Amino acid sequence: MTCGSANPLAWAPGFTWHIRASSGASRPPGGELEPALLLSGDNDLPNPPASLFPIPTTTPYGTQVQVDWHNETTGASGTSVSDEEMLKGKPGIPVNRTWTGVGTVAFTVTARTGGGWWWLNTQTAVCQGSISILPD
Repeated sequence: MTCGSANPLAWAPGFTWHIRASSGASRPPGGELEPALLLSGDNDLPNPPASLFPIPTTTPYGTQVQVDWHNETTGASGTSVSDEEMLKGKPGIPVNRTWTGVGTVAFTVTARTGGGWWWLNTQTAVCQGSISILPD
C-alpha cells in the first residue's frame, strides 16, 4: 500500500511511503510465538551515500509508526506503537509487530516523520488495509 507524506524538512520534497503488511509469527516480551501482523516499508526518497562509518547528514529524519487494528473474525481491536528511529539519513519503517490474533484484520497505519526525531515538525501519512492473519 502507498500513502503520501509532506517532508518535515522545509528544503526537501514530499515523498510516498510504500508499506508492506504480512502475516507471520512473533514473540511478545516473555511469551511464545504468536500470530502477528508484521510491517515493513520504504519510501521514494534517495538513499544516503554508502559508508563504513556514519556520515553526518543535512537531512536527518525520525520515524514512529502507530497501527490501529480490528480483527473482524474475533471482534478484538487495539493499537500498537513501533520502536522509534531517529537521526536517520532516510526515513524508514521501524520494527513493528502487532499481535492481533488469527483472522481477517482491518488496520490503519499512521507513519509520523519528523526532522531528526519523529516529534519535531511531525508530518503524518495514513494508509489503510486488510489482511488475513494465519496461525503459526
